Amino acid sequence: MNKIFAYATTLLLTTIAALWASVWFDGSQAAPQAANTSWYFAVSGDSRDCGDLIMPKIAQAIADNRQSAPVEFYWHLGDLRAIYRVDCDIAKDSTKGGAPSFQCAPGRPSDNETKAMKDKYLSEAWPDFINSQIKPFEKLGLPFYLGIGNHEVIAPKTRDQFREQFKKWLTNTTIQEQRASDRANGIASKDGDTYFHFIWKGVDIIYLDNASIYDDRDPKNQDPGFSEEQLRWLDLVLKRDETNPEVKAIIVGMHAALPESVAKDHAMDRNCASFCNGKRAYDRLGVTQSRGKKIYILASHSHYFEEYVYDTPEHNGHGLRGWIIGTAGAEQYRPEIRYGYLLVEVSSDGTVRGSFERVYRDSLPKGTEALASYCFDQNKRLPTTQTEYFKTAADCSCPVH
Repeated sequence: MNKIFAYATTLLLTTIAALWASVWFDGSQAAPQAANTSWYFAVSGDSRDCGDLIMPKIAQAIADNRQSAPVEFYWHLGDLRAIYRVDCDIAKDSTKGGAPSFQCAPGRPSDNETKAMKDKYLSEAWPDFINSQIKPFEKLGLPFYLGIGNHEVIAPKTRDQFREQFKKWLTNTTIQEQRASDRANGIASKDGDTYFHFIWKGVDIIYLDNASIYDDRDPKNQDPGFSEEQLRWLDLVLKRDETNPEVKAIIVGMHAALPESVAKDHAMDRNCASFCNGKRAYDRLGVTQSRGKKIYILASHSHYFEEYVYDTPEHNGHGLRGWIIGTAGAEQYRPEIRYGYLLVEVSSDGTVRGSFERVYRDSLPKGTEALASYCFDQNKRLPTTQTEYFKTAADCSCPVH
């Protein structure tokens, strides 16, 4: 009897083991693997000059890549139109009153540009940006977040005009809900202002307005910088993020890069006021990173793609993680013209990875051959033709905050 019982027990255990093995090793019955919890967004800036051609190509590239990288929104970092001269994509477009034979001139108004043409352009430049550069994204159902750049405050344009023209995008539901939440927590801001933030899947997305350090009425409006009000607002936002366990990372976008970057000859290093309040923002972000939050910084203004932009001697090669992505259509500052966007992948723990996604000359709309030839072959202004200057820490005595 004992032998029979022992045999039956052995048989039962063997059967259970076999069944367990089949469940464990058979892929069709195994416990499902954890899904990839990464999410994506796309970002670039500086779409003046040739943006009417390049931005729709960026939108289409995002759509074509949606299976492997489903982008959830697009973020523009400013400089929508040139303003100081007629953009080439308008000047060469016969449907907008231009002519394919118009001779564009990188870096300066063309000799072909007339006063009547410029006056018409100034009234139509921003509406054209909406129709030609935002709508291709909205047709895809892709939210479009808009930043201000220095060309948005070139006379006769002002911040107030920008706020009014782009109120729809500066007061979208996501931003407005965040503003309401902020006010309930003692963080004041104005509806439709040019700096804003919103929390998206555990990441605080912050846009800082450094289009100009000067008042709109001041003609010296080409030096980027932050207002004191904005820096106090940033401090409050970061303090709240530091105590919020749901916020894993903070991604800060702006037009011009913060001081002491690889682009210091064309960023927030133009004068000591700009340098000092840019350093104040950088140092404040560094404090938040030291308190356990991952920090990433995005900028454009310089018309090329570059990564690790704060790994400079000034930061001892250990700067905050940052990218420059001024490749949405503006005249390029390097010999090879490269347009495209930064595809940003955000993991569930807040780790960010960025890859440059280039767009090419193929699949052009009919009738854009002359424009495409200019944009892809001539639309560049190399650094040797620029006369930018910059300040350093040795030049500036920055107040301690």
